[in-house]
Amino acid sequence: MNFVYPLFLWALVALAIPIAIHLFNFRKVKRVYFTNVVLLKDVKTETNSFRRVKQFLILLSRLGMVAALVLAFAQPFIPSKNQKDIQNLSGLVGMYLDNSYSMQSELGNDKYFDLASVYIADLVKVFPKDARFQLITNNFENKEQFPIPANEIADRLTETKFSNAYRSLPSLYKRQSNLLDRYSNNKKNQVFWFSDFQKSTAGDLNKVKLDTTNQYYIVPIKSEKTANIMIDSVWLENPFIKELESNRVNVRLKSFSQDNYPNLVLKLFLDGKQVSTTSAELPANATAMTSFNFTVNGKGWKAGKITFEDFPVMFDNEYFFTLNASTSINILHLHEKNPTRYIQNLYSNEKVFKLNSQNVNTLDYNRIKASDLIILNELNNIEGALVTALREFVQKGGSLVVFPAAKPGNSYGGFLGGLRVSGFKTQTLNKDSLKRTSNNTLAVPNTSNPFFKGMFNNIPRNMNMPFASAVISWNNLGNNVFTYKNRHPFMSQFGVGRGKVYLCAAPLNGDYSSLAKHAIFVPIMYKIASASKTTGERLAYTFQEKTLRLKVNNPAKNQVYKLVKDKLEIVPAQRIIGDELLLEMPAQTLEAGYYKLMLNGKQQGLIAFNYGKAESDLNYYSMEELKNTFAKAKNVQVYDFSKQGKDFITEFKAKNIQVNLWKYFIVAALAFLLIETLLIRFL
Repeated sequence: MNFVYPLFLWALVALAIPIAIHLFNFRKVKRVYFTNVVLLKDVKTETNSFRRVKQFLILLSRLGMVAALVLAFAQPFIPSKNQKDIQNLSGLVGMYLDNSYSMQSELGNDKYFDLASVYIADLVKVFPKDARFQLITNNFENKEQFPIPANEIADRLTETKFSNAYRSLPSLYKRQSNLLDRYSNNKKNQVFWFSDFQKSTAGDLNKVKLDTTNQYYIVPIKSEKTANIMIDSVWLENPFIKELESNRVNVRLKSFSQDNYPNLVLKLFLDGKQVSTTSAELPANATAMTSFNFTVNGKGWKAGKITFEDFPVMFDNEYFFTLNASTSINILHLHEKNPTRYIQNLYSNEKVFKLNSQNVNTLDYNRIKASDLIILNELNNIEGALVTALREFVQKGGSLVVFPAAKPGNSYGGFLGGLRVSGFKTQTLNKDSLKRTSNNTLAVPNTSNPFFKGMFNNIPRNMNMPFASAVISWNNLGNNVFTYKNRHPFMSQFGVGRGKVYLCAAPLNGDYSSLAKHAIFVPIMYKIASASKTTGERLAYTFQEKTLRLKVNNPAKNQVYKLVKDKLEIVPAQRIIGDELLLEMPAQTLEAGYYKLMLNGKQQGLIAFNYGKAESDLNYYSMEELKNTFAKAKNVQVYDFSKQGKDFITEFKAKNIQVNLWKYFIVAALAFLLIETLLIRFL
């Protein structure tokens, strides 16, 4: 046992005072004479013996009280094995503060993040005044690399805010180890981790291989589990947004709570105005679907937001997305001599469609790059430079529809083979061969096919379907939009690169097919055109995505694109490939919301960013899992937050610096005083 103030032990000389009082009775004795003293002598003998015992006990209690008080003022303590390493610190104190959004969870009235900040502020006072500290967060900022003195820690804690970034424990260990090796004068440092140790972001604990030189302190700040709800995904019923046309946005919700939410209210905002409200029934630890109906006023980019109330974790209570009410869909119609007028008549009824009909023999190939949808209408051959241009168009996200000629040339096989269409064959038919039979009548479409989603509320089983004589066939490997009743494909959809190819088995010519005259032809071709415009456009992104691929019209190769949010301007690393702009997301912490894509002061687009989904799952590593992982590491201490609560600093001092005993001696002094009082009062 050691003492903080050993000079106070000289006060033990005061023990002589109660001894002196006991030995020398300074009170005057008055002698009383009696005629018969036989009986009094017996009483006197018994009283003196009892008094001697009583006075001896009182003496001991007084001696104990004085000694306990003296020892309390001397502040005795039992030193720890790590005391010398901490008080004679020659290395760094590395501290990690988890500032991810999951630290918004609350324990009592305090957020996890606030508790961790208080612990760090108190921990600094434990170390010597000349100690150097290295405080890092999930931001991994440059300023966090350099050691700072104790008096700057408070300012750094005040500046630290919640971040959309989160780090796995292996990446954290690698970062912290590199910094300690670079700036520490000693291989033996004191390293602290303050985190909730969320499973979805911390990663696999078994992959954390700590060194044996530094001393590590694991401080999990958490409760058992925090209930939370998040928006898992959002998508449109009709990807093409038309002005003043009703549409629907679908929402998938996910619960990480043990409770049911029978009536969770969600709100839809467009350009800051609430336009719709809906409710959802969300069972415990399950998913649920709901939707909003909406219409868009005006053209161009619209800022959408879906919100709901869920406490205490609120970072994922909003979902930002963008809508592009396009001004037009550019359709290129390629034909040869005397084409059928079905395509021209079809798309001329809607102003949103801009149809450019050209003879393939006089084609300006720049038209292909400017198109959203290309329709090949009964071309006899597809060859030469046209093949290369069309394949590149599809690979980059364009949509291509192929209606074959009555007698397709040999070039069809090679062209379609390059677009993932296998087993291509041609069939020779007479011009007057079109007759309705069970083999050439189309089957009623399958409404569960994603292609038809949102197109039809109900299709009768006995619906009158068109019929067609196939002039080509292929292997049944694509997504069949239409099939014959014998299940052979009539129109199939193939995904090629980022684009789509739609292949039809018969020409539009009325001598071979009745499709163009059937009522179902219009919604089918409108759906193909609408889907072509939205290719490559996403409703929202997350900050965890490293690279953004944005389709831009007439990209400026020698100009710099910027992301702008209010007064914040970001110039990310970027490059242009074809008509695509590739943006490398910066490492800095950004706020969820809308960012304008600007070029030379003009807005080119609108991008919505949301926080990553991983943090919404508030499931943590248990104390047993943490202790078992580091059980064999003698240089690792794991603190049981559930037991010590806010007494982390006291527990840390007891384990690593000293066990203070002065409180116990104060209690002992009071106990001796109480014993003396009882002896005098009742004996």
